[in-house]
Amino acid sequence: MALLKITVKMTKHSAGMVIEPGMSVQLATMLPNPITNQQESEKVNTLFKNNYGVDLKKMGALNPAYLKVEKI
Repeated sequence: MALLKITVKMTKHSAGMVIEPGMSVQLATMLPNPITNQQESEKVNTLFKNNYGVDLKKMGALNPAYLKVEKI
């Protein structure tokens, strides 16, 4: 199992929410890129909702264009 850090790469304003570069969460998973997996991407979205109050899925930012994944 790996500990991954998922970080926002660029600013986006959408659905009344804002994400900024540097916003990040940590996730323990078996997958190398949780953003490309439906179940794991939901976990990432939940972490961002809980920590920052932003819904990446609703914003259209739950994808590799806006998020960088790195192994810690």
